[in-house]
Amino acid sequence: MKYLIKISPEITIKSKPVRKRAIMMLKNNIKKHLDFNNLTANIIGNWDVITLDYNKLIQNSEEESSIRFQLSQILSCVAGIAHFMEVMTYSIEDCISQDEIFDTIFQKTKDNHLATVANKSFVVRIRRTGLHNFTSTEIERYIWWGLLQHGENCRVQLKNPEVTIKLEIRDKLFHVIKEQIQGTGWYPIGFQEKVLSLISGWFDSWVSSYSMMKRWCQVDYLFFNLGWSAHELWVKQVAYYLWKTFSIPHKKARFITVNFEEIMEQLLVNVNHKFRGIILKRYMLKVASLISENNYFALVKWDSLWQVSSQTLKNMHVVDKASDTLVLRPLIADNKQEIVDVSMKIGTYNFACNMPEYCGTISDKPSTWAKLEEILEEEKNIDESIVIQAFESRTMEFIKDLTQNNEEKIKNEVEKVNTIKENQIVIDVREEDMVNKKPLKIESEKIEIPFFQINSKFSKLDQNKTYLFYCDKGILSELHALYLQEKWFTNIKVFRPQ
Repeated sequence: MKYLIKISPEITIKSKPVRKRAIMMLKNNIKKHLDFNNLTANIIGNWDVITLDYNKLIQNSEEESSIRFQLSQILSCVAGIAHFMEVMTYSIEDCISQDEIFDTIFQKTKDNHLATVANKSFVVRIRRTGLHNFTSTEIERYIWWGLLQHGENCRVQLKNPEVTIKLEIRDKLFHVIKEQIQGTGWYPIGFQEKVLSLISGWFDSWVSSYSMMKRWCQVDYLFFNLGWSAHELWVKQVAYYLWKTFSIPHKKARFITVNFEEIMEQLLVNVNHKFRGIILKRYMLKVASLISENNYFALVKWDSLWQVSSQTLKNMHVVDKASDTLVLRPLIADNKQEIVDVSMKIGTYNFACNMPEYCGTISDKPSTWAKLEEILEEEKNIDESIVIQAFESRTMEFIKDLTQNNEEKIKNEVEKVNTIKENQIVIDVREEDMVNKKPLKIESEKIEIPFFQINSKFSKLDQNKTYLFYCDKGILSELHALYLQEKWFTNIKVFRPQ
């Protein structure tokens, strides 16, 4: 399998030294993503295209299909790629005349696409690079005529055809394009410095983190734990997903957790209810600034202008006064639907759509136009030493180790069983695609509820029965079992068949 990877236009407009550096970084990033997924390929970077050649021996069509799917999934998520094409590559170096060149290109195109154009309208589009004694239009017309002669009930249609056949001729090679897939675009990760993204676990914080990845940055995560251990584990699960999908080149990506329970307690006891949300965000920035010193050039927040009361322009101005560190808000002009659409595109939607927004639990008729002097007066009721205490409570983990660390953390908190007893029902929490691909074969009663629907559907089940959560590795089922246990459900165990 061979792919031509087109470089993002934002890279191609840069100066020669910057462009060369970006292409080299993009090539290395692709290799790191492949290595993480145990794939190897020959990767060659050129001025305007990167060639990826997977030449490992493939045993059968099923393995070929699986590898093709993996490569497509990986390349579509690597920042810096405009689009990529799976191609069949042939040489015209030994062709003596123009007629021989034309016939060679036509025959290979016919071999790959004759069945595709049967009973359909089509057009052939060719992109040419190098010196040739013919034009792209001439070779396109030659192929049109040939396909019309050999194809079954097909016709040429220049506008809005049902099939567009794409070819590339580069010097003495030509490529018949089998499939073209859109990439992420933008710049390769690592071209800019590290930023620290404040995350809540809901739609916005993941999309804001992803947005900074697209803009060259290496993203680390900062989570403020307001008192729910299952919430923290859930957020780590999404952070790991986002990292392994888009940010593998940032090998030392960190997940930092800060205990904010005491600050929450003081807010609820000592602060006027309408200012709690604003002051909570100010204290998050105060702690984040201490963490960012000498480590990060900017903090990333998920605010969208006027989406909620604390995100009015005046309130954000008041919040930012708590920190001297640059605060970036990549979603500032996006509406909620645009943010949700991106979360669906990048795969964090199902994680976030049922996750509670814990910061919202302290909101009660919040102020939309707070004055800095009012906020400073309210903050006099809070012992400022808790900022240092919160800073010193921080823990740091490398994101690549999160799944292992999470398993260690929850292994003794949720009961696991390998047999099914009377009055017990297995719940398969995997997504539909995984269930269909690898069904759980048991004789006992079983129901299927994807993990992202567990929160909304579990309470509606018969609570006189015991439910055994199942997934392939056990971690996903344990996370959701732990979360429901914190909501006082006691009829949950994890099923791990032998």
